Parts: sequence; structure tokens; C-alpha cells
Amino acid sequence: MDGMIDLHAHTTASDGTLTPKQLAWEAKKAGLTACAITDHDTVAGVKEFLAACGEAGVEGVPGVEISAKYSGEMHILGLYTDYENEGFLKKLYRLEHSREIRNKKMIERCCELGFEITEEEVLACKASDYTGSIGRPHIAQVFINRGYAKDKNEAFEKYLKKGKCCYVGRELYTPGDTISMIKEAGGIAVLAHPIYISRDYDKLYEIISELKHLGLDGVECRYWEYDNEFTEMITELCERLGMLKSGGSDFHGGTKPGLMLGCGMGNLRVPYEYLENMKNTNRRL
Repeated sequence: MDGMIDLHAHTTASDGTLTPKQLAWEAKKAGLTACAITDHDTVAGVKEFLAACGEAGVEGVPGVEISAKYSGEMHILGLYTDYENEGFLKKLYRLEHSREIRNKKMIERCCELGFEITEEEVLACKASDYTGSIGRPHIAQVFINRGYAKDKNEAFEKYLKKGKCCYVGRELYTPGDTISMIKEAGGIAVLAHPIYISRDYDKLYEIISELKHLGLDGVECRYWEYDNEFTEMITELCERLGMLKSGGSDFHGGTKPGLMLGCGMGNLRVPYEYLENMKNTNRRL
């Protein structure tokens, strides 16, 4: 097969604005040969997505995006995970629960610092964007509504991102444990958007080499925020380490306006060859 694919997309099961069924038909509309659903810490939308992909004539890939414990930001995609694996589901539930606890603590922290926000306001922002889980973007929207920030970028940069006054961490698994839970569920573990970890070749080589030793299978070599230089660099690094290549838009629908499924900001093209190589590597697929 040939054609373009997208192996990184979100739905209302986490923080996207399209339902899993709508994502499948959006993939059809975008002319994609295949598409993966990779909601944050949940596989709740996978079954609906795969059924809709069958109707739309798009190859559906079950997946999840898991945040791993790291000094900066590290997300690992689990593609082709068994979304009905009981052990896997229990571990994902623990992550979802930790997110709920973190949200409450962040709201409390904001109030302690003089920002008058309530849980009801945050819930109302969640309801208005049709996403399935509450997170920092909804707290950021309350900041905007109350005039504490002009936009979400300012809310995060000043108050909500890691290291800022309103930030509260949450329980996460180590990268090794995250990779292991994906592999135990029969999945392929892929490092998402390494550009958020570093732009330095030597540092990324060291980090990804260690992750490979822990069982990492691949790296997201094409992503909407990469420029040509970074795409070439991470692709060369991936090939040097003998790892699988992946790519995706990180599509969220209305929560990331202008970011389109399959093509990002118009600069993204992910070949079907990437998916074919994954399936050839994992013979059970």
C-alpha cells in the first residue's frame, strides 16, 4: 500500500474535540490511508474509532499517548496496544486518576496564590470544548475568562507550565515502566515529539540510545512542529540506531486551531512505509 498516514491524533476521549467516530471520518476526508488514535493515558475511544474506520475505509491503528516521568517533557506512544488487556487498563486508570488529583491540587494552588478560580468554572470550560478529560488547558481558559492572561500561551508560560507558580506535578511511570507496559500489551513503543526534549543531536542520541536499551521501538521522525533541519537530524539519528520511524500531526481538533489531521500546518507528510515497517517488525499484526 501507499499514501499518507497520521499516527498521532486525539479525540474527545482525552483532550480533542472530535469524537473517535468523527476522527475516523476526518481521516477519510483528509485522504489518509491509515490513522492512529492516541489519546492521553486512555484507550476509551479505540473501539469506536476502529469500527468507524472500518465504515470509512481507513486503516485504523489502536494507540495511546502516555506521559513518562522525566525532568522535562517525555511522551511515549503505544501503537497497536491491546486495548482490552486488563493489566494495561489498570495501569492507565492509575494515570487517569493521578490527573484528576493533580487538577484539584492545581486549582487549590491557584486560589492560595490569589487567583479566584473554582472547580465549577474549570468544568464549564471542559464542557464547552467537548473534550473528555479535564486538564491544564481548561484551567488556562479560566485564567483568560477572569483576565489573568490574554491567551492560553501566556497562561502556561506565566503560571501553568512546569516550574511556574501554579504548576503541580502528578504521578507518572518511569520511561522504562511506560515502555514495558506498552510492550506487555503487545504494542510498539514510540518516542513522541523529541523536539520537546532537546534540539541537540548528541543529547538526543544519548537519551534515545538509553530508551532503546529499555525497549523503545521507534521515534517520531515527522511532526508538525519540526523544521527541515530537525526532521533530517532526527531521521538520521533514528536510522543510525536502527529504530522504527513514525510521524503524526498531534491533531486535537478545535483545541489546536489550524492544525490539520494528516498535514499539520500544511508542512507534514508521513508515508505509509512507516506503518508497513512497524507491521513487518511486529509479526502478530
